[in-house]
Amino acid sequence: MLAAIRYAHAKGVTIGAQVSWSDDPALDIITVAQEAGVAWILLGYHRTASGNDTTGGVVREVFVNAKGLHFNVGVFIQGTERPIDRVFAAIDSSPDGRASLALGVRIAQGNKCKFRALLLAKRMPNVEDALLDMVRDARADMGEGFHADVLTERSLRQLLNQAPGRLLIVGRKFADEGGLSLDEVPGSHRCVIVVQGSDTHPSEPAPLG
Repeated sequence: MLAAIRYAHAKGVTIGAQVSWSDDPALDIITVAQEAGVAWILLGYHRTASGNDTTGGVVREVFVNAKGLHFNVGVFIQGTERPIDRVFAAIDSSPDGRASLALGVRIAQGNKCKFRALLLAKRMPNVEDALLDMVRDARADMGEGFHADVLTERSLRQLLNQAPGRLLIVGRKFADEGGLSLDEVPGSHRCVIVVQGSDTHPSEPAPLG
């Protein structure tokens, strides 16, 4: 915890730390989030001794219990100390896609770097109207720093090929569909965030990264 506070301070971010004992950490996290009226829960991964399934245990329970509630959930399944020069996000018009786009744009703006959206269209190569509306709004918000491509093949392999940057944001459903390894993501210096979006459009902005 102290290391996290120091790291945030070095990045110019102020965070409040709270430590408590819990018999049911996932339930307590959800309860605190509801009481505080937050828009996001961001969780760090916990790598087990056997080295697999970084979204098991508490993280998985938070994903399940947050379904239908008013906040998004993001879990860092891999990190990097290297500077972020570009942010990539796989997006569609689902709640996961909306949340991935919002978080990606927010992080890119906070780090003053470029953002590239990789569109997961339901009808390839056509892109659905709702997704185009999301892209148009994000481009209007970011300006020249925003770029978009259509993912040419709906697979994890192609996603990693088209997202060579150090930060990749992926919706939970697509991560499951593509078989994203939750133990080790290809590319040792890549930070990956798996996002589960709320169905209710949280009113608060995503936190800065």
